[in-house]
Amino acid sequence: MSAHAAKQYREEIDGIRAIAVLSVIVYHLKIAAPYGYFMQGGFLGVDVFFVISGFLITRIILAERAETGRFNLWTFYVRRARRILPALLLVILASCVAAYFLMLPSELDRFASSILAALGFFSNVFWFFTLGEYGAQSGLVQPLLHTWSLAIEEQFYLVFPLLLMLIPSKRFLLLGGILAFLLVASLVLAQITTQFSQELSFFSPVSRAWQLLAGSLLAMADLRWSRAARGPVWLAWGAPKLALLVLALSMILIDLGEVAHPGIATLPTVLASMALLWFARPGEGVTRALSLAPMVHIGKLSYSLYLWHFPIFAFGRLASVEAPGALDYGIWLGLTYVASRLGYHLVERRFRFDVKGFLFAGSLASALAVLGAFVLIVKQTDLLIGPRASDVAALYGENEIDNAALRDLSWQPLMTLKGEDLATIRDARGKPTEADISKLTFAEGTELNVLVLGNSHAKDFFNALYLNAAAFEGLGFSRFGIQAGFSRRERDLLYASPDFARADVILIAPRYARRDAEVLGEFIDELRARGKNVGVVGNTAQFVSPGTVPIYDWFVQRHQTRPDPARLAQIAFASEESEPRRRNAALRTVAEAHGAVYFSRRDLMCDEAARGCALT
Repeated sequence: MSAHAAKQYREEIDGIRAIAVLSVIVYHLKIAAPYGYFMQGGFLGVDVFFVISGFLITRIILAERAETGRFNLWTFYVRRARRILPALLLVILASCVAAYFLMLPSELDRFASSILAALGFFSNVFWFFTLGEYGAQSGLVQPLLHTWSLAIEEQFYLVFPLLLMLIPSKRFLLLGGILAFLLVASLVLAQITTQFSQELSFFSPVSRAWQLLAGSLLAMADLRWSRAARGPVWLAWGAPKLALLVLALSMILIDLGEVAHPGIATLPTVLASMALLWFARPGEGVTRALSLAPMVHIGKLSYSLYLWHFPIFAFGRLASVEAPGALDYGIWLGLTYVASRLGYHLVERRFRFDVKGFLFAGSLASALAVLGAFVLIVKQTDLLIGPRASDVAALYGENEIDNAALRDLSWQPLMTLKGEDLATIRDARGKPTEADISKLTFAEGTELNVLVLGNSHAKDFFNALYLNAAAFEGLGFSRFGIQAGFSRRERDLLYASPDFARADVILIAPRYARRDAEVLGEFIDELRARGKNVGVVGNTAQFVSPGTVPIYDWFVQRHQTRPDPARLAQIAFASEESEPRRRNAALRTVAEAHGAVYFSRRDLMCDEAARGCALT
């Protein structure tokens, strides 16, 4: 195939982009359905984008080498800057205005940090750590969370063109073999990483590289073999239809929380995307459908749609304390389309093709300067604490209105006891800290020492005991960070710690996941074999808020007054989730079967007779 043919525009690719971006948008709406959310696998649209990106970028690079005999890395990065930056800067600038009016101080501070992460293309790293913090605010109200995928792509394209440049253009088989090896290695690593940390695998460029490399390998094959040599007629007829069906079923049925993504479970989506690109040909039914004017139109807007939809949805959720309904969804989608179309025609296309030289560089520099000033002011002053903060503060009176600030304050007792700073404790992500491992924190002279084990939920239980120590004369309390899976490494660190040696009673009090009861019994047996009395503290009651914020905040902001505790308790009781109660029943059975005492954390909050759960 000639270099000129390699650069020819293919309408059906914009149609595939349309499918990808629409699935992502619907997924982020979180429309309730009997099985969870409608299109709960819509996040796979990002994986489709990765395949398309690898395919198109590799075609461009190889076509340039075929036509000129070389590849200009500087020109490549300039093209990437023209493609990515103007539209991204526009969205971030608009988001700054909305953030001023709608965000609380801690939210605004986090948003400022996320701007730096987005512009530095390390959003994937930033959000991995930020969303992993205990008590972290929902990702659905983080306006720039979606820029993690841009970071993955740009990190890939810092390395990939250099690899292509190192291998002579005529060494086709060598290049293909290297890319295939890297693809398999990345897929294997993604599968392994997903098993112990799905969040890490989700945001890791190593775990995502195979999806981009799949598109790259397809581009090499696409340039080498003509469309007539792509299999028998029956396969060319059936493969696109099967591929479209696979994409639809995956996006409707796959649940991110239930599959090893982005590992083997993502493979059907990647293969289906490759099949649509490979078998597309004029006159074929799926190709014609993907090339329809509405599909092409959405596909051309796909980058703008992707950039705009998430901040619009996030700010929409921040602007209202009520759960969104059909009207909200309609407004959000309308704003997304209007902003995307205006941004595409006024900024994205113009800066990509028309604005040149000094004007381009000056415009980018000006936008970056404004954003830099915004971040600096937010980080160093209180000048941009917006109207929402003052309005909400009036409702709460002397009470702290910022849940993130309250979360940080809840670590203060442990910080005092352990002599560690907040960053150290939170960065441990529920695992043992250095002080947990090596420091004795039980005081001399106590009659009975109680060591609470677990993550942030154990921290909360420890706080209740520690802050009321006067009611427990002769008892000492401490806490050891351990995740609910009770890994062998963390158990061994626990057994070697001085607090464990001094402890008389062990209270196991994390937030238990669905399968943790399976290993709990073994853990109890080990603790008892080491001479410890063991108690198992069940999961706390959990509630589904009627709105987008916790129930207390929803009531205050919805009714513009602080609630009567009895009324709030009734609302909480009616909103209680059933799953934690089922898990608690399993935990009680395991605890009693292995000789441990079971303590119901839920019973401390909820009164069945009064049909209320205390939230204050």
